[in-house]
Amino acid sequence: MLKKYFSIFFIVTIFLFGLSIAAYGKTTITFMDWGDIFQIQTDQKLVDTFNKSQNDVFVVLQTTSWGAYFQTLQNRIAANNAPDVFVMDGAYFDNFAKEGVFYDLTNLVKTDFDLSKYYFEPSVCEYNGNFYGVPRDITIGGIMYYNKDLFDKAGIKYPDWDWTWQTWLEAAKKLTNQNENKWGMYIPTYGEGGLYQIIWEAGGHILNSDRTKFTLTSTNTLNGLQFMYDVRYKYNVNPSESYMQGLSDPFMTGNFGTVLGLSSNIVGYKNLPFRWGIAPIPKGPYGRYMSVNQLAFVVSSRSKNIDADWKFIKFLTGPEGQKIIAEAGEAIPALKEEIPIYFNNFSNASGLLEILNKSNEDPSILRTIPFTLSWYEWENMLESTLEYAWTNTMSPEKAASIAQQSCQKILDRALK
Repeated sequence: MLKKYFSIFFIVTIFLFGLSIAAYGKTTITFMDWGDIFQIQTDQKLVDTFNKSQNDVFVVLQTTSWGAYFQTLQNRIAANNAPDVFVMDGAYFDNFAKEGVFYDLTNLVKTDFDLSKYYFEPSVCEYNGNFYGVPRDITIGGIMYYNKDLFDKAGIKYPDWDWTWQTWLEAAKKLTNQNENKWGMYIPTYGEGGLYQIIWEAGGHILNSDRTKFTLTSTNTLNGLQFMYDVRYKYNVNPSESYMQGLSDPFMTGNFGTVLGLSSNIVGYKNLPFRWGIAPIPKGPYGRYMSVNQLAFVVSSRSKNIDADWKFIKFLTGPEGQKIIAEAGEAIPALKEEIPIYFNNFSNASGLLEILNKSNEDPSILRTIPFTLSWYEWENMLESTLEYAWTNTMSPEKAASIAQQSCQKILDRALK
């Protein structure tokens, strides 16, 4: 046993010694991110490529899981040991920005960063008019994945830009065969996956325009919630949430004709045993809307090496760094010129590329996630309360009324 521990100690010592040699005479900064093994491999390649190109800066990668990331980050900030550069999600951006966690990048962005070359989501990069982050990648929410095998079997034309809610519903009826455990559609009940988009297409909103008041009980918002309820319990083309328990990704089962989801889902679909495609969400009574979300690179306000941090960020967001992200296929790069490389990873994702191209022609089809202070808290409250409707325990109107009051209390407290 002692020999085993000595061996481990020796290996770690050699590893750390190697790092110290590589970093000798250089400014060393830390970079923190979350991810699975594939995302971490991408991060490691980014760091290694950057380090090999530098004579004066050395980056040390630090990673954790998604589930542990923000708690770990908060603990490190409290201990005055925040990473120099790290990745930020919109769910937590406003709260961290308000607390002064981020270094203000406004002058650097305005003088040394061309935002016009990027898909740029202000709610994950700006706070009170100042820049605290720059774009890493983007995620499109509410896109439609469809099972070509099930469509062919039912003799139905594949979804396209002409589809409306009514077209969708009629196709779903033909695709549904509960005796064979086949379903025509699935609309996720969490915000980014489908809930927001259905509400928007019904003419409703989660919040008012300045994001200070919830509008869950407005007529149009309720119409969107009612549609999600009806496809489950009136038309019976979307299984109940009780049925969905234990299904981490319904589309992968091969039993669903259409499923709304995120562009990031595509990574897990590469080797599915059936043919599939991507289409835009069908058009609702008030238009067609999908969501755009983004991860950002940020810098700690306590960093003592801003010049080195910015040099690394310029690499991460520049053509070389964004190409590495694109080639890995784990996320759509924010730098527009590198996006075609991303699609080389997927043979049947032309529908997603078409959505991005259409959004360049008509940016209004992509709406931002309604991030606010304490978003993660009220979003959890919203989803758990609306669950009463999705399990047919209460009407959508009643569930929305309860959610309206509960979510407003959370937001009011955050805005004080």
